[in-house]
Amino acid sequence: MPPSRPDPDHDVVLRARGGDPAAFEALVRHFQDRVHALAYRLTYDRELARDITQDVFLRLYEKFDRYDPSQPFTPWFLRLASNYALNARQRAKLRKTHSLDAPLGGDEDGLRPDPPDPEQATAPEQAAASEERRAIRAAVRDLPDKYAGVVALYYLEGLGVKAIGERLEMPVGTVKIRLHRARDILREALRRLEGA
Repeated sequence: MPPSRPDPDHDVVLRARGGDPAAFEALVRHFQDRVHALAYRLTYDRELARDITQDVFLRLYEKFDRYDPSQPFTPWFLRLASNYALNARQRAKLRKTHSLDAPLGGDEDGLRPDPPDPEQATAPEQAAASEERRAIRAAVRDLPDKYAGVVALYYLEGLGVKAIGERLEMPVGTVKIRLHRARDILREALRRLEGA
């Protein structure tokens, strides 16, 4: 996962909160790629991800007065963006998956083996890796919404369970349970696909 950008300048946040259009545009530029990536990985639909990204910034504009300037801005904003994206996914009843092609960190659960090096892989190895990614995407696409959100934040955003709990405003124990249950569902789905 690419390193996260530092927090925007506090003065820019305060000016944007006060209605300064240039400062608000600076915040949009600062966060738009990150919000779009999250929306895309939750919906796997480029057009919908663009719509969600725009809507997140409209929501920020409407709710900026709820931001407490004595608190860090980035966690507050990312919580707003994550909740909006998850709700949009749920409202649309999407069962599409996020991209698993990006490097995501550790391989604790064995669900995501490293793909072969394209320069060294044979054509059959490349085809098998591509088929495996499609199978994983299909399994994630079918996850219930309450599991898809924590999976996306854990594996794609690289957040730990505590950070996910803070972002989604749920107890850490609930996050752990949902991650565990999602892994069980994914493993079972992949076993069925392998047996087919």
